[in-house]
Amino acid sequence: MQPRRLERCNLQACAALFAQVFSSAPWNEPWHADGALARLEHFFESPGAVGVVGLGEGEELEGFLLGNLEPYLDGKLFYLREMCVATHRQGQGIGSQLYGVLEEALATRDVRAVYLATGRDIPAARFYQQLGFRCSEGMAFYAKGLGGD
Repeated sequence: MQPRRLERCNLQACAALFAQVFSSAPWNEPWHADGALARLEHFFESPGAVGVVGLGEGEELEGFLLGNLEPYLDGKLFYLREMCVATHRQGQGIGSQLYGVLEEALATRDVRAVYLATGRDIPAARFYQQLGFRCSEGMAFYAKGLGGD
């Protein structure tokens, strides 16, 4: 796998992969490529966007990650918004390689910490824990649904 900086020309392929992966277990979210593209374009066009793609043989997209730098006190934080590896390639070190490339890039940008949100009881949580992430003891993630559902 060849990791590279995520560029605008990669967004269509990333959106297709995103929709495929997150529509499957364990997420089972009803993503479609158009909605996924809108989400990824939003993050890509936001200030401080940083992304990495992993390309395999024949330039096939194997995975990607995307997030944003944020000012914080005397440095920066990085909010990892999305990370996705092709289902048939999960467990083969691609996600770890992508994250390693990201950490190297962030080390040169005065980033103090990386944070993210994911489900507690899904394989992604264990993956992030293996990378050294821990559930914050002092912070909580809150959500409130809006609308009639």
